[in-house]
Amino acid sequence: MAEHKASLILEKQGKIEAGTRPTPAPKGKEVLVKVTAAAINPVDWKMADYGILIEEYPAVLGIEGAGMVESLGPEVTHLKKGDKIFFQCKFNPVDYGAFQQYALVDSEIVSKIPDNITDDEASTLPVGSMTAAAGLFQKTGIAFPKNGPTAGGTSILILGGSSSVGQYVIQMARIAGFSTIVTTASAQHTEFLKSLGATHVFDRNVSVNTIQEAFPTPVAFAFDAIGVPSTQLFAFEVLTTPAPVPHAYLALVLALDSALQEKNADNKVSVHHVYGSSHTFKDLAVPLYKTMGGWIKEGKYVPNRVHPVKGGLASIREALDLSRKGVSGEKLVVRPQE
Repeated sequence: MAEHKASLILEKQGKIEAGTRPTPAPKGKEVLVKVTAAAINPVDWKMADYGILIEEYPAVLGIEGAGMVESLGPEVTHLKKGDKIFFQCKFNPVDYGAFQQYALVDSEIVSKIPDNITDDEASTLPVGSMTAAAGLFQKTGIAFPKNGPTAGGTSILILGGSSSVGQYVIQMARIAGFSTIVTTASAQHTEFLKSLGATHVFDRNVSVNTIQEAFPTPVAFAFDAIGVPSTQLFAFEVLTTPAPVPHAYLALVLALDSALQEKNADNKVSVHHVYGSSHTFKDLAVPLYKTMGGWIKEGKYVPNRVHPVKGGLASIREALDLSRKGVSGEKLVVRPQE
């Protein structure tokens, strides 16, 4: 049986080690992908450090990537060998992680890579885009904009606009027809975020009152792309000061903090902890992947700016260390074939 290089975790909370493993064959609607780029997400090092979300060992991390179709399962009809695609990976089992040279991928939730972006850039799209779509359309009554704007001029506050998810929320909100799109970020990102579609960019230390004054009507929709306790509480204050707005909605990328849970005990605000899994929510993921490629090709939707970490799979530890320290305005990418 053929083998390929992989970054392996052999036991719970164990160190990441270079190794080899058998190259699997795709079944059903799966494709085997030669992984050319894998983006780093904070959940990667959290899975390694805390031993969470991993059901069996050895394990291969990496939840999003890009690459070339190497072989196809018998039920795949819309792809061919050599197609370049981007995809979100499953956490388990080991055959599906992106931190290896070959991985199995569900062909129903992939998109072909347009010629105007690189594989590195394409690898940054899946997780952030799915998280953005889930927060904007899953529980809001606003339809996914596969055929044009659906938001009807709704306004939105996005905390953490320069984050990977934040950048995609801004763009998807613009495409969906949101009118006033207010975000927070470091001043150095202001012009870039306005180019993505933000109408107002404020420093992250902005006051609640200043945020509210940027909107033509009371703020009813907030997306916290940072999700820490301080940003959760800030978003809640914006939505409820001086009084709760009817049908106020808050999307969070991290679980609801206990302090906010206490403040929102009477459910003044509808809170949605967003879980951006393409595999869990295929009803949203399938139209998203079918539509994204066209948006990118038309220049309406751009991937994150990338910071390649040189050294192939041997650089995974370095890349995870950089992610632990925090990255602003760009996304770390490794290249498993180097």
